Amino acid sequence: MSDREIGAAAGSLDPRATLGRVQERTERALARAALVPGMTFPEIVQAVERAVGIRLRIVRETDTRTWGALTGFLTYFPDRREGSIHVRASDPPVYSEFAASHELGHLLDDAHCSGALHERSSVSPHDDPSLTTPEFEAELVAEQVAHGIARLRYAGPPIAEVSW
Repeated sequence: MSDREIGAAAGSLDPRATLGRVQERTERALARAALVPGMTFPEIVQAVERAVGIRLRIVRETDTRTWGALTGFLTYFPDRREGSIHVRASDPPVYSEFAASHELGHLLDDAHCSGALHERSSVSPHDDPSLTTPEFEAELVAEQVAHGIARLRYAGPPIAEVSW
């Protein structure tokens, strides 16, 4: 099947069914980490480490000239039970957290992350016709997990008060 045919197949799926699967997987992923409002970002990373049984570190990369549109990526070494999330050092801290949260979403999405290193798209799943349906959904779940983490981090009054 060509990239165009795969993209067309992904686009022809029932959007309500896709949305339902993505919402279920997102809720399961967020529940898996037992995240609660008021957690700091390091506490969120620690919660994900506990949930998936690996050690993680966040690496702020300074040389990202070859990254193109990529804002973050995950490396995972199953034999050592450790991984690293790489983000752009030049991005604002809030955006770097969001990019890292997207990668945390891939780890928490038990329907997708099987321990193997996957190469994924560096563009929106809506703009990449080469993504298969499982890849498309995995990107949507990771993005929704990142939004869920952001809501936990920034929706409450303590964060608003800090910005005054």
